Amino acid sequence: MTDNAQTVAQRRLSKEQVEAFYHNEFVADQVADFSELMPYSRPGAVVADVGGGCGFFARALSDARGDRTRVIDMDPGSVEACRVLGVEAVIGDALAPQFQGDEQVACFNLILHHLVGADEIKTRALQVKALVAWRAQADTVFVNEYIYESFVGTVSGRIIYEITVNPVLSSIGRQAARLVPALKANTFGVGVRFRSHREWLKLFEEAGWRATAVRIGKPEPIARPLRGMLIKAIRRDSFRLEPLTNVL
Repeated sequence: MTDNAQTVAQRRLSKEQVEAFYHNEFVADQVADFSELMPYSRPGAVVADVGGGCGFFARALSDARGDRTRVIDMDPGSVEACRVLGVEAVIGDALAPQFQGDEQVACFNLILHHLVGADEIKTRALQVKALVAWRAQADTVFVNEYIYESFVGTVSGRIIYEITVNPVLSSIGRQAARLVPALKANTFGVGVRFRSHREWLKLFEEAGWRATAVRIGKPEPIARPLRGMLIKAIRRDSFRLEPLTNVL
């Protein structure tokens, strides 16, 4: 992890942008992947869902497997929604979680790509920092992330980041989305950083984790206008991460 990761400022979504993610659209896939990749848990140990929102995944996981779960989220509205749903939840920062000592597994369900800074170096530092934070606490980490593969190198995720993080390009994107809905992004003006499968693997290793098991997601439809960003494939992959023994 780079030294400046401690002071890098995270760009945050507005309340309205956060509320756009109040849905359970991908929960069934995430629970199925978790159950396949993480078959065992210690009795009484907690599965911590970092940035777990309204608790849909945590609730479904508890119902399906009996796991004890806890959502850690910085949005008070999400934490309150968890409690209404009967899910244990606490206010917390993905970059500096406060541990209770009973967490065995940390989950990052479509969260890492939202940890963005003012440039690529700072963004990478934030994503790495979120994973490093669990090195001394969790036995394993479960990651479900968007995968953007490109026709040329790994440019697609970077193009999307540069458009969504730049105020001028975001303004143009909003206008274009009125005519072409496929271009709509609720992260305009803040940023989002998707990566290829191999890029995520390298980032995990930089954070001191290695992928010991993987589930490749099904390819998702790609709207024709998005082909201009050289997107070859979009899917959601899941990873079981275990600590690298040669990293302090």
